[in-house]
Amino acid sequence: MKNKWWEYYAVRYFVGTVVGALVIAFLNLEPGSPFEDRLAILGDSKEATFLGVGLVAALGFAFCYIASSPVLTLHATRAHLRFSAIKASPYAFASALLVPTFLTILAFWQFLPPVAAGTAGLVIGAESGLVLLALFTKFNIVENFYRDLASVRSKGMSEKETLSTPGIEYITSYRHLREHGNAFLIVLLEALLAYSLFHSPSRSCAMVILALWLLPSATVWLIGTVLESRLVSKPLP
Repeated sequence: MKNKWWEYYAVRYFVGTVVGALVIAFLNLEPGSPFEDRLAILGDSKEATFLGVGLVAALGFAFCYIASSPVLTLHATRAHLRFSAIKASPYAFASALLVPTFLTILAFWQFLPPVAAGTAGLVIGAESGLVLLALFTKFNIVENFYRDLASVRSKGMSEKETLSTPGIEYITSYRHLREHGNAFLIVLLEALLAYSLFHSPSRSCAMVILALWLLPSATVWLIGTVLESRLVSKPLP
């Protein structure tokens, strides 16, 4: 199945890159920001140069990509967000999400305003909880989900079927919804991360927030590696 125009990364991250560039400029210029006047290489906003604009755009894309990292975690662990998985072990699901979220908010509460501590703690704690769920279940739920998904998709995209079959139309529809939703979710995450960074008491604290923001998504490499190794051990039928 050919990619649709909305599935290309350039389209998906365009708005996020523009917003990210604005965030970078704001953090550099706004009084009280821990990054105020720390990006002198960007030059004076009144005398914008091609190099300065290019650097702002590049940093805007980098900020967009970093801010969107929780989307990767949600996508990788979405098997645990299904109603059937939650219903099977509701207490484990609640504990895995609530405990890390509470602890993260409590830690941020020591040096961030309540709203910033709550927003950053909620995002980081929730995605950390999903990673812990995948870990505690030995990645079995995630593996079974991807095996079932691969099986269903292969049936919906049989070579004998045309591009207008219900299965392919259904896949196209939910991908359309998800990709557009990703674009808007990224902008929201950029706003939440920017708010938390701006209210950080120092650059050191801001860097801690960035590191913790990225940590859960970095573990997705482990999930992908486990799925790959299990595919070798137990190939799909």
